[in-house]
Amino acid sequence: MVQARAARRDTLEQLLLDRLDVWWRLTDPYDDDQVSYFVDQAVPLMATAQQAMVSMATAAQMIYLSELDVDLDGWMPDVPAEVRTFPHGVAGQFGRPVQVSANGRRSERLAVAEVFQRPARQLRAEVARGTPFDDALANSVERVKIIAETNLTLAEREAETQILREAHRQNKKVIGWRRVIHPEVSKTGSCGLCVAASDRIYRVQDLKPIHARCRCETMPVTRASDPGRELNDDDLKRLYQDATSTYASDLKRTRYRIDQHGELQAVLVPKTRGQTVPRTTGFAAPVDLDEFEKQYEVAQRQLPLMRQVLAQTRRTVSQTARSRSPTSVGRSPATKRFSAASSRDRSPARPSMHRE
Repeated sequence: MVQARAARRDTLEQLLLDRLDVWWRLTDPYDDDQVSYFVDQAVPLMATAQQAMVSMATAAQMIYLSELDVDLDGWMPDVPAEVRTFPHGVAGQFGRPVQVSANGRRSERLAVAEVFQRPARQLRAEVARGTPFDDALANSVERVKIIAETNLTLAEREAETQILREAHRQNKKVIGWRRVIHPEVSKTGSCGLCVAASDRIYRVQDLKPIHARCRCETMPVTRASDPGRELNDDDLKRLYQDATSTYASDLKRTRYRIDQHGELQAVLVPKTRGQTVPRTTGFAAPVDLDEFEKQYEVAQRQLPLMRQVLAQTRRTVSQTARSRSPTSVGRSPATKRFSAASSRDRSPARPSMHRE
């Protein structure tokens, strides 16, 4: 089940990232109207992918609960498109919060459109500081992908959290959850932070602390049963046996802390700032392609999509040119907000505590 779910998640993520990659590369980051068009395309695509992730997380949690004889009687999580909380104190920078109600809980969220405007702001700021355009473009492409990956993880976490809280409300024997590592499905291996954080039971009220490209999941814990512990013990035993003695020692020494991020909430970070986090899969790593083969493979996969998007863009531009005169072209509210914010992007942005 775990590997099948991991394969579905990887397919969903890759399709999402490929499409966003193509759309962003076809966007002029200095043209506000093109950036606005990219945002308008990216937002519904992101929302659809998030709901697919929620469905996968829900199916997994319902199976785990049923094995513990817990039935939620048809109850389903309600995860909004706005999966990031609104960072208070920066209203002038991020605009107004979106008021969201999910399963009876009200909160202020960050608009999805805001995060997809950031790659253009980042690129402009980097070029203004002297970064070559090609390097700044590559960095902005990576930013688009990190945003999408993070949103998928946040949607998955919110679904898991809602389900576990509801399970506790309906059936008090569900007392918490455990972080379960999956080195067999992680492309970069289980990191020391996940290994360290998997050695405890969390309350149902606690959010799962996340970090970049994490493949851990949560499993419910009852007073009588903790199935995640047995799974972790088996994986850890294999990791420590298969890893070199140095790696095993590093994994065991890793310490973590949980920080609160303005948008992402609970995040997993090294206890000592700047500490290198060890990673090991504990399994034979696949032979990697050389750099040219990687680029060729990606180009082959993306070329048909790029042609399709380019044709669609040409049709849209042609229709717009026929229906509007040059002096009557208006701007969407999202574009106006982006234009107002773009003047601030000429100054270097403050470094973030957590790269999204």
